[in-house]
Amino acid sequence: MNDSPSIRRELRLLLPLVPAKEKRIFLLLLALSTLMALNELAITGLVALLAAAFSSPAAVLQLPQMQGLMGLFESPLWSDTRLLVLAILVAIVGAVACKNALNLLQQWGLSSFGEGTANALRSRLLKLCLQAPYLWIVRKGTSEILFAMKASIMLNEMLTSTVFIFSNTLMVVTIMAVLIAASPLTSMIFVGVMGAGGIFLVRRFRRSIDVRSATAFQAQHHLHSLEQKSVHGLKEMRLYGREKWLLSAYEEGLARMLEAKKKQQLFMKAPITALEVLGFSTLLVVLLFLIFLQDAGMARISGIMGFLAAASWRCLPVANRLVDNTTSLRANLPFLHSIMRVLGEEKDVADRMLPLDTAGNAPLSFCDSVRFENVCFRYDDADKDALDHVSFTFRPGQMLGLVGLSGAGKSTLVNALTGLVTPSRGRILVDGTELGRHNVRSWLDKIGYVSQSPYLLDATLAENVALSRYGEEIDRDRVALCCRMAAIDFVDDLADGLDSMLGERGVRLSGGQAQRVAIARALYPGPELIIFDEATSSLDMRNERAILDTILSLRDTVTMIIIAHRLTTVENCDSVIWMENGAIRMTGSVHEVLPRYMIRLEQAECQTIARN
Repeated sequence: MNDSPSIRRELRLLLPLVPAKEKRIFLLLLALSTLMALNELAITGLVALLAAAFSSPAAVLQLPQMQGLMGLFESPLWSDTRLLVLAILVAIVGAVACKNALNLLQQWGLSSFGEGTANALRSRLLKLCLQAPYLWIVRKGTSEILFAMKASIMLNEMLTSTVFIFSNTLMVVTIMAVLIAASPLTSMIFVGVMGAGGIFLVRRFRRSIDVRSATAFQAQHHLHSLEQKSVHGLKEMRLYGREKWLLSAYEEGLARMLEAKKKQQLFMKAPITALEVLGFSTLLVVLLFLIFLQDAGMARISGIMGFLAAASWRCLPVANRLVDNTTSLRANLPFLHSIMRVLGEEKDVADRMLPLDTAGNAPLSFCDSVRFENVCFRYDDADKDALDHVSFTFRPGQMLGLVGLSGAGKSTLVNALTGLVTPSRGRILVDGTELGRHNVRSWLDKIGYVSQSPYLLDATLAENVALSRYGEEIDRDRVALCCRMAAIDFVDDLADGLDSMLGERGVRLSGGQAQRVAIARALYPGPELIIFDEATSSLDMRNERAILDTILSLRDTVTMIIIAHRLTTVENCDSVIWMENGAIRMTGSVHEVLPRYMIRLEQAECQTIARN
């Protein structure tokens, strides 16, 4: 695959995203890896020395290193080989204890580095979701962002593999370098065959690992999509009887992922198995070289092969871990790629990111008017404007109606008013101040919003009403007041009153009750403007009337904008704006606009009947 992610490229992109604290830990891990490599080398040398001491103590004392030690200080070790063997074994025990202590320290550092970086990226992804332009989120898809956050869990394993690759490479290179220094020709044969064989094995299986990893990743991505449909679309799936097909698709996806993972694991372990065979085969090659090409004596063969065997005993597990970490990193690379694909677009929206709070946001008053001046807006890839030179003014205390056929631009206008989209041309002025990124958060703090399908938490009634101040302590008196203002008359019917759980998406409430909770939520922060976005369109006539009565009871309390299809919803407004094809067709009083809009509705209905 030409677009398959590269380890080096993805890690280079990841490096700038690693927090400063974790970068320092990473540098400490690199220094620790050097100590571990030297310690591993010491163990290898001591084990080889111990084997030689058991076989020929006198020959050990003739080694240049031992001669140097004997010249430095007097010791009974030089005259009693039993004490020499004991000293070597004590040194091995100390080196092994040091090795295990370093391993524990490395594991602590790896956990801090891996988990810290993974958590930082997950936090960054959520921050991007919360601050990025609304249209970017819609275009990208929340499912893609959620999957990237899910994939971040794999990042700890990937970063651990990266550190281990460096550490194990350093250990292997250090041991091999000493081997070559001690016995250049035979060690170069050993190192050359092992190195070339290891590189060949990794490259030979790399393509197969990449293909199976991509297949497993795609299967997991597909399963994530099915899980989203099952959870968020459960009601519709059940109503349309799609449970069997959904389950069947999910099980097929699980089977595909299982098959891909089995093959992936097989190709990941194959290089390790082959490397062990190659290691001991290389010892055989060196022995044949010594016997038949150099005609070496048994003493020389014993010394060289003993050291190589000791080196192999230490090197092969390290080399196996190196190959294992490399293949593991390749296997998880698609997950890192999915994270970087989302974060890669962060810079494209950096200058349009919204602030998280009002700190540093310019204050904005709403005492005089909100004015749209020739506001235009066009969605990406659209061939015409969704808002076409829209101009109007509304003032505090007004009740403004907004009507129009589907696609007329009503929701886009509200999105522009609330700062969810930025006008392509024109401007929106609040008390003469242009609305923009520098003050949109201050403006949103003045707005309450009631949608057609309000999002209700699987939480208590009080928590749902106080959602607009999530994270702050709930003012129960304020909650009770807002419930009364929203005409929530069913609190006493709930088992635990304000502390009653409403269930997932408010499943324990009727449509009208859910809308009243949404109104109470909109009132909780004390807004100066409430937007009712098709708030009664999904209700029956009885519930619609009840909600309208609630809305009318707020008339003297707060400014309101009411978007509606049904004319009964806006017939009590002070003025009405009629939108069509993204432009204002007419604006005026209810008596001026609604009769002409009713004629337009009848024409649209006749056209629909004619088409059918």
